[in-house]
Amino acid sequence: MQYSAYTATMQSVWFSHSEGQSWSRLLTPLGGFYNEARCWSLATHPERPGELLAGTDQGLYRYRSDTGRFDYIPSPMDDLQILKIERDPRRPETIVCGTRPAEIFLSEDDGKSWRRSQLNAAAECWFINTTRVTSIHFDPRDADTIWITIEIDGVFRSTDRGRTWVRLIDGLLDCDTHDVVFLDSDDGSRTILCSTEAGLHRSEDNGETWRPVPVPESIAPWPYWRSIKQRADNSGVILASVGDKPSGEAGVCLISEDHGQTWIQAELSEPVNSTIWSFAVNPADPMLIFFITIFGQIYRSEDGGRRWQKMNRELGEIREVAWAPNAA
Repeated sequence: MQYSAYTATMQSVWFSHSEGQSWSRLLTPLGGFYNEARCWSLATHPERPGELLAGTDQGLYRYRSDTGRFDYIPSPMDDLQILKIERDPRRPETIVCGTRPAEIFLSEDDGKSWRRSQLNAAAECWFINTTRVTSIHFDPRDADTIWITIEIDGVFRSTDRGRTWVRLIDGLLDCDTHDVVFLDSDDGSRTILCSTEAGLHRSEDNGETWRPVPVPESIAPWPYWRSIKQRADNSGVILASVGDKPSGEAGVCLISEDHGQTWIQAELSEPVNSTIWSFAVNPADPMLIFFITIFGQIYRSEDGGRRWQKMNRELGEIREVAWAPNAA
């Protein structure tokens, strides 16, 4: 399988067509936007290989491999940092973007028009001053339900495709929420895991209440849980990152092979230099996974997350990584 990997960095979007070994970016005169623009988020298209959305602090852009450039998408987000982008896997023409300050913007026609959701999240918060969206998820069971996490304001759920929202924080030790995964059983039961500044939390009632999940310090040396991602094969394998602080100087990659009941540290070819910020999975090859650290390192796993090899190239500061198959 031929694929391309992408990273959102503080110096534009970088591309790898060499299995993550080498990376390059587009030239400003031909690439469509300034190649030192700050890029925060990426989203591939599940049905159109070679298409990529990029969220920057200069607006939203679309890259297509047939044109080899980014094209600007007019939207009401031009003056905001676009920190997260997610396409509806069932209806890819629906795009949801999350910003800083924490707002949600939705398009149901592939970016031609946009509406601002009535999220009513806090605009200001302690420590980082301004709230921001840290993850967006389309519910794997209910096509009309969308979930988001906000730093620092908790977990939010919409059951009407982003028109109204409910804040779900009962039992959270900290409203500094970063990510969620959904573990759905054939019997209809559901467990949701949420990563926060104060550790891992679990909900058995669809987010109505949460409780902390104890993980031994020998496995998770710090309480700062950041990204959490389920492997794209419905196997119950979950990956999580734990770091010493938001930017940090150290971190670990955790893997659970029993739906989050127990965890071990994954094997890294060398220690990370900062908190692991983003995992990239794709159902085209569930065993191929990337992660990045906030301070520029890129790691690749070819065995589903048990062992990781650091790529030689480092890219300054990175905020997100993604990969997708190339066009046939």
